[in-house]
Amino acid sequence: MAETKTKEKNNPTLTKVQGKDAKKNDKKPEKELKEVPIQLKWFSWNGIKTEIKRIRWPKFSEMTSNTAKVLVFCILFGIFFVLCDLVIGKLLLVIGVGA
Repeated sequence: MAETKTKEKNNPTLTKVQGKDAKKNDKKPEKELKEVPIQLKWFSWNGIKTEIKRIRWPKFSEMTSNTAKVLVFCILFGIFFVLCDLVIGKLLLVIGVGA
């Protein structure tokens, strides 16, 4: 008793943590083992199958329209950067920096 009182005076957070650990040690380890599979339920073949079934897969029409949008966007950006390169190159030639 005297030791715990001196510990509480020196560092009250240390005794609180020790008290929590002591309470956890009083619990049966079987209960902790039962909680682990519940948390990792998806990490099994059945859990993976159910998660795959929950996925909303895109339809073919959605996929083709999104693919077309990405391709058009990439082509436009490519044209933009080529034009910027040409303009900057011409400006450098005008001011006499380029060869």
